Amino acid sequence: MIKHVLTGDLNATIDSNPVFPGKERHFLRAQLSRIFSATAIIPKGLFEMDEETNEMKFAEEFSMPGTEELKSTEAWGNLHPIILKAGRTTHIEPEGLGDEEKDEYMAKLADEDKTEERFRGINEHVPMQGMETAWSSKVCGDLQQYN
Repeated sequence: MIKHVLTGDLNATIDSNPVFPGKERHFLRAQLSRIFSATAIIPKGLFEMDEETNEMKFAEEFSMPGTEELKSTEAWGNLHPIILKAGRTTHIEPEGLGDEEKDEYMAKLADEDKTEERFRGINEHVPMQGMETAWSSKVCGDLQQYN
């Protein structure tokens, strides 16, 4: 993990170990992308992946859960895929390697930088050090029940 104190100067060089290959504006953009990707959540089951196009689409059989169900973190899932340590959402196969070498390389990558299910539940997230859970749920606003 890169530790850097933001200076407010978007053209400042990032002095860090490991080296970050960019200016503070690039670092800030990368951090915002990681935060956005990790915190955009949806009710589980709202979307599914189309098997033919591999695109996200609304689930045909979805019905919106009630307020009581939505209070639970088990009812919520991620919208976006996680960002890997490499800064992408998928691993890229190397060019110029044989099939066996390529498979070994991809297996090593998958082991070192694991991907997660696209719509995994937020209750499956690993909490920060010292916390019991990664997410908590709180109902705010008008709690009046409508029929």
